[in-house]
Amino acid sequence: MTRIGILRLNDKPQFRDKIACVVAASMGIEAFFFRPQDIDFEKRMIRGMHFLDDRWHNGLCEFPDVVYNHLPLTDEQKDIFSRLADEIPFTTHRIGNKNVVLKKLAADGKFKQYLIPMHRIRAGKDLIALLERYGKVIFKPANGKQGQRIYTIEQVGPDQYTFDYLLQSDTCSTGQLIDRIEEEIQRNPMIVQPFIASETIHGHSYCMRIHVAKGANGTWKLVKFFPFVSNNKQESVSHLSHGAFSTTRMDIFMKQNYPEQHEEISRQIVLFARRFPGYFESFYDYPLDALGIDVGIGADGKIYLYEVNSLPGTRYVEFQAEYLAIQYCDFLAKQPYTASNGLKAGWMKQRVRA
Repeated sequence: MTRIGILRLNDKPQFRDKIACVVAASMGIEAFFFRPQDIDFEKRMIRGMHFLDDRWHNGLCEFPDVVYNHLPLTDEQKDIFSRLADEIPFTTHRIGNKNVVLKKLAADGKFKQYLIPMHRIRAGKDLIALLERYGKVIFKPANGKQGQRIYTIEQVGPDQYTFDYLLQSDTCSTGQLIDRIEEEIQRNPMIVQPFIASETIHGHSYCMRIHVAKGANGTWKLVKFFPFVSNNKQESVSHLSHGAFSTTRMDIFMKQNYPEQHEEISRQIVLFARRFPGYFESFYDYPLDALGIDVGIGADGKIYLYEVNSLPGTRYVEFQAEYLAIQYCDFLAKQPYTASNGLKAGWMKQRVRA
């Protein structure tokens, strides 16, 4: 029997962990929840939690055959994860910052038709030159998280620009804009892309999330695609953490917003979801397990790749995502494993640097 350890950073199991345990039990697989601090390397035991009879039960568990993991955040967690990965395969790894990811894709060119030009900003004057070229741009961190610090900047006059974040819009001069850009650059590496409008027929911005994951036999599957729609027309960027809403009734959403093109656009999204994950994974020296691919769809129906995320949220697809995850864990546990296959490298560095 395969034994899966569900390694999380949160103190208590979440609903998705409960689903994972129930799905595992239905497949004749043992699964238990644990945290980094629950591992006793000397005794080779883990203080874990099993889900039985609709309740979580504490107990000691042997080391699992595979670890279904979150990603470490602190140096201490990295050390613990690394030590455990010396002998046990892990499912999930980092894919690098947005700058690295886009460089990988642009250098190869196979999916060039989906890419939005990307520019690394090292000084405020760099952005002014790009505004002259594009008129309106997205300014965001190379290492973004949950839609934080994503700004929309537009030139509206000879010495006048709008600087928008969520529902806040400021007007500034060239000098003031350069100062703000320099301040952001000091905090984190930043990138700029031309603004691509992806809007509903009612003028609300949205992005389409394509959730893909590996399942049985390590095969990539499309879990679902669905939109994040901004609640307010003033927002140029939509994100769940900003209060965007979603729907899983894609047939209705697509027919309403693309009445003449809905079948073709949906077909293109499905085709993209089938072709892209394996291609993207080929850039890495270690396996990937799931991706959240965010795309925009222009008024012409063209798909534009915004970004690719590892460890995608499963809020709207929890059962489908956990079902595939447990299948993949079972597959991974049965494969030959050596610690030199790139699992540890997946946390600490990328083959292509920003």
